[in-house]
Amino acid sequence: MSERLQELERSTGEVSTVNVPVEYLIDEEYAKSVVESVKSAKSEILVCAYAWRWYENQPEIDIQKLNIAVMQASFRGIRVRCIVDNFTIYNMLKKNGIPARYTPQNKMLHTKAICIDSEVVIVGSHNLTKRATTTNYEISVKLTDFEAVAQFKVYFEKIWEYGCESK
Repeated sequence: MSERLQELERSTGEVSTVNVPVEYLIDEEYAKSVVESVKSAKSEILVCAYAWRWYENQPEIDIQKLNIAVMQASFRGIRVRCIVDNFTIYNMLKKNGIPARYTPQNKMLHTKAICIDSEVVIVGSHNLTKRATTTNYEISVKLTDFEAVAQFKVYFEKIWEYGCESK
């Protein structure tokens, strides 16, 4: 019902009383939900990651399952692009054929967001680390609202084109 009202609002410009669809991802729920979303991607995944770690020797942990799902998505033809602040992850992504950029040293990327298929954006406090998905108190939101997703995509493209470096 809310999707239909949002569609009507976009097409007519009428304001409804419908709230933006939000799903809260609390603590360890985050990685499981993002893995499902990444695995179901059909065309594109955009990642902005302040802290992103790779756990090669721990394939069973949820964050490494997410890392693997991102790699597998790229291998199956999904367009994956990542903006990171960590040169180690930047190199790992590039080595695996994933377009990546990193922010210059004079500017910090503190964003933690993932957009899938221009349909969903997941944004919040979760870093892509073991600690963020097992120990810390964290909360992120999964948004499916057209405007929220569109605004994130504009933000991502601006940083991708003008605020990053690549080698």
